[in-house]
Amino acid sequence: MKAGAGAEWHTLRDVLVHEPGIEVFFALTAPKHHLYERFFCLDAARQEHLRLCTVLHDDFGVRVHRLAAAVRDGAETDPAIRTALEEVAAGGGRAMDPPAADRDTGNLLLTAVLDPVAGDGRVTLGKTMHNLYFMRDQQVCTARGMVTGRMATAERQREVALTGLALAAIGAGPVGAVGAGRCEGGDFIPAGEFALVGCGSRSDRAGIEALLSCGIGFDEVAVVHEPVHPLVRGRDPMVNMHLDTYCNIAGDGIAVGTPALLDRAAVEVLHREADGFVTAGWEGSLASYFKEKEFAIVPITTLEQLCYASNFLCVRDREAVAVDAGALAPRVIERLQEKAAERPGKYDALLAAAREDYRRLMAGGGFFPYTKEVAAAGLEMVPVALTNATGGYGGAHCMTCTVRR
Repeated sequence: MKAGAGAEWHTLRDVLVHEPGIEVFFALTAPKHHLYERFFCLDAARQEHLRLCTVLHDDFGVRVHRLAAAVRDGAETDPAIRTALEEVAAGGGRAMDPPAADRDTGNLLLTAVLDPVAGDGRVTLGKTMHNLYFMRDQQVCTARGMVTGRMATAERQREVALTGLALAAIGAGPVGAVGAGRCEGGDFIPAGEFALVGCGSRSDRAGIEALLSCGIGFDEVAVVHEPVHPLVRGRDPMVNMHLDTYCNIAGDGIAVGTPALLDRAAVEVLHREADGFVTAGWEGSLASYFKEKEFAIVPITTLEQLCYASNFLCVRDREAVAVDAGALAPRVIERLQEKAAERPGKYDALLAAAREDYRRLMAGGGFFPYTKEVAAAGLEMVPVALTNATGGYGGAHCMTCTVRR
């Protein structure tokens, strides 16, 4: 398979996904300590994830590869993948009884995901892959192919090796690897003649430079610096932790985003020169950059952004699978009320804006993607109710690893 994506609006052919599994149950015992936004029903999240995969396959003809099946099949046919799976399961050389070489592939896979540690008659969990079903972040799909990323949080770092095995098993092994800093797939958006790369909480300058050194297939790169949310007192990087949580591209010449954040996201343009990239001298906001590129912007409200409206998955030019923001809005406001009560003053303005957006959107006829702005832009958005699955902090875009467009 020739992996790669030159533009977010090119027809989606292959994705890699992972159904939320038993690892999610353990994270839900203490959601806030495992990078989750809120508690949610695991069984419902599984059904929602299945629905997302069904829509992609049945409605759009996308080939959906599942991580567990890919790794098992690969380990049973390729000795190198089997050996690598044993190493991931052993957690860097930890003794296992029986040893990894004597275990079946299903056991090795579950061991790799859960990282169980036995001792004194008890089994505890080590660096469990609680967030594995967010398959966007462990790697970057560039125009040249897959590039292995480097996760920003310790909790997610082990995921990279496992997703790499799945990609190798389906014939989409990486063409490069980020060897310094941190770089996550949710911060990368290919856009034809240029690419957007987010720089902030999850991807830093060293990681971006390492990504660019792999040769990503673009002559122009816009480094988008993560904006501080104007309605949060202090910082909360989880509110807009990746570029795709507040901005996305729905078609050739069409972006979707929150104006307040697009106006505050500073852009530095880099151009390819010889074997590297140099600063082009252009600086401005992301909104200004889109204007220069003649991209129209479909605006979303603060509340819709918090409901992952921009975290849609484009499947064809002007066609996408999106989160039903209206179905999710009451839960998001409820959680925001809890956060405001826990941290007096920090989230008051954000909560007030969300409540006002809810009132106005309810009175005005609909939430994203059922808005007049979406219709006026000629976008066809298929809504999927990811009401529970989004509780781990992400929508359809975050839950899918694009392999081929």
